[in-house]
Amino acid sequence: MTASANHRRVVRTRACALVLLGLALWSPRVTAGEPQRRAGTTAPAELKASPDFLLGAPRAFLGLRGSLVVPRAGGELFAFVTDQLTLDRSGFRSRGFAADAGVVLTPILDMVAGFDLTRRTAVSEYRRFVTAERNAIEQATALNQTSLSAGVRVSPFGRGRRVSRYAYIPRRVAPYAGAGLTATRYSFSQRGQFVDFTDNSIFTDRFVSEGWAAGPYVNGGVDLQAWKGLYLTLDGRYSWLRGALGSDFSGFDGIDLAGFRLGTGLSLVF
Repeated sequence: MTASANHRRVVRTRACALVLLGLALWSPRVTAGEPQRRAGTTAPAELKASPDFLLGAPRAFLGLRGSLVVPRAGGELFAFVTDQLTLDRSGFRSRGFAADAGVVLTPILDMVAGFDLTRRTAVSEYRRFVTAERNAIEQATALNQTSLSAGVRVSPFGRGRRVSRYAYIPRRVAPYAGAGLTATRYSFSQRGQFVDFTDNSIFTDRFVSEGWAAGPYVNGGVDLQAWKGLYLTLDGRYSWLRGALGSDFSGFDGIDLAGFRLGTGLSLVF
């Protein structure tokens, strides 16, 4: 082997060594103490920054909503006042405020407690009676209710799904149905001018009946995701309630407080 051949072999060896060194420097390396992530996994910091993920499944929720109450207004009391006065059952519809708090028991089952407040006053007059001066005989009828409820709620499709130790993907649309018991503190009152049917005389007075009524309810609705754990809630509820009347309304078969409540508001899941 000649000296020129030896020289060419040394040059080729050095060139290969330089290429291998360059590849080693260019290739990404794992820093000491930093574990490699497997394909398909996401780092906790990335999950936190992503609007599509929550860090862990929700454990509880709070909700606030406005409501429209449509009472059944059955029974003798409401039949009497709607016959004698310029009132009808729709006149007892009222707007209210409601709040809910819940604890997640399983991925599809929640325990819920609620508070509901409604107020309604309707002005009326007698349909078939007037004063001697042919003026209207006027009065105001008020029905106020404060309710407490407790029950369970089932979300058949769940609120979302867990995809890893850190990642929980909430559902954008989460329907639910529930049932429970409600207790209502009510006040029914009338004040103004009234007719004494024994002699058709007119007098001024105030009649009040207050008490408690309890009964079951069923409800259903849907949570629509607005942003991460914030939802727009649509809720419909029907309750069956009947209370006893005080001495100012003796002779009637009680007060029917059953009815439908439609509410909409915001819920925070956390």
